[in-house]
Amino acid sequence: MIKLIASAACLILATGLFSLGVLEISFPDIFSWTNFDFVLNKFPSAWKYSAHIGIAETVLSALLIIPAWKINSALTARVLEVLIRLGIGGMFIFASYFKIADPKGFAVLIAQYQFLPHDIVNLWALILPQFEFWFGLALIFTPFVKECTLAILAMFASFIIALVWALVLDLGITCGCFQIDGAQSKSEAWTALIRDLVLLGPTAWLLTRKNKWLISSE
Repeated sequence: MIKLIASAACLILATGLFSLGVLEISFPDIFSWTNFDFVLNKFPSAWKYSAHIGIAETVLSALLIIPAWKINSALTARVLEVLIRLGIGGMFIFASYFKIADPKGFAVLIAQYQFLPHDIVNLWALILPQFEFWFGLALIFTPFVKECTLAILAMFASFIIALVWALVLDLGITCGCFQIDGAQSKSEAWTALIRDLVLLGPTAWLLTRKNKWLISSE
């Protein structure tokens, strides 16, 4: 019983740190301890380190998985699978909402990357959000874990390539993951790239899991 409690405690703490880390990397202007007035009063430039803190939190969460795995590998693997499927699937569903609601704005954002031929920008602006929505939904509500994971990894790869392209050309545009805005800053592309690279690991891990329903007795 003590081992079970210890394993569960490590998993809960790891989940909290990982979630907070991803949020700090993705939305440093909202989810960051550096945004507290008493911190900024003493350290006016503290907000710049939000992404670094987020990375540290995700690394610490990964380290906490090690003792949990050693104590009870079966429980740890099952809990991780459920959390990753819910988290990644939910994130893609959420990310698709803004793009489906404003396909014209999303097409303009894609065009700003100067990566795709103009003839297919509008088509891609219509297709990609649908992929995000349906594969995110399928990752949570169907047993086809491997197939959905491969599709999501392909989308992650396309996002990473596009962001690297934008950084190389110094375009300074927002990634367009969760909102549709015009040109922003180069730092936003960096934070989006870091987030996608962080999420690549746990998503790829799902390829090692069996195809089964999210809630399963197996």
